Amino acid sequence: MIELQSHSVVSDGQLPPAGVVEEAAKAGVEVLALTDHDGVAGVPEAIEAGERLGVEIVPAVEMSSVHEYAEDLHICGYWIDVEKMRPACERAQEERRERAREIIGNLREHGFDLTFEDAVREAGAADAIGRPHIAKAAGATGNLGPFFEEWLGPGAFVSRRWPDANEACALIREAGGVPVIAHPYWDVKVPEQVEELIRALDIGGIEVFYPSHTRAQTEHLLRLAEELGVTATGSSDYHGPTHKTFSRFGAYQTYDLGRPEVPPRP
Repeated sequence: MIELQSHSVVSDGQLPPAGVVEEAAKAGVEVLALTDHDGVAGVPEAIEAGERLGVEIVPAVEMSSVHEYAEDLHICGYWIDVEKMRPACERAQEERRERAREIIGNLREHGFDLTFEDAVREAGAADAIGRPHIAKAAGATGNLGPFFEEWLGPGAFVSRRWPDANEACALIREAGGVPVIAHPYWDVKVPEQVEELIRALDIGGIEVFYPSHTRAQTEHLLRLAEELGVTATGSSDYHGPTHKTFSRFGAYQTYDLGRPEVPPRP
């Protein structure tokens, strides 16, 4: 089994990097990428665990970016040089921290009693803060969807500013990696916009197989990957054993249309 997205406590996952690899091994995963958001600190630990457990680890990252069609578009980078990727991740994490401070400031203006330090405690580290951590710090529990819709959508939302999608692809290329657009239909819903986005970016792959992708969406993405001569990847986007959406490996459907592959090393 190939799983080219997973997340640890370095970003918004529930387990340490070695724990993610252990769960992958139990599930029969043969090739795994740890793709923490804007972070590569867990990759060495994952590689070490993979060597011990017989799971091939692809050095990777998931960069958050902005695009006219999506305020938070994700680009995965595979086969990256971790040290070359680290400066971009550090800048992205600083942008993440500053954005979190602005969102929290907006929430406070609406009467919420929370601080940046509260969000840090929820995240476990300041460089891992995301909107779910802010929501929990603000008192949201259980399903965070309603809080997101009311407050972390239009209510107190602050748009990401850097990098844009083209810059994210370039940063991954500069670090020796292969950029792959992650779960296109998660971030963009209109097929024409999905296709326009994919054709405009300098990518080496498309995440075709993904838990939320329908058969029609999967067919569309697979057709594009074949036409453009890029790799069709797949993942269950594992975040941890009790995550409400992404709690297990092997969760994506192939609909008997094909099988995910690993982008070749540059």
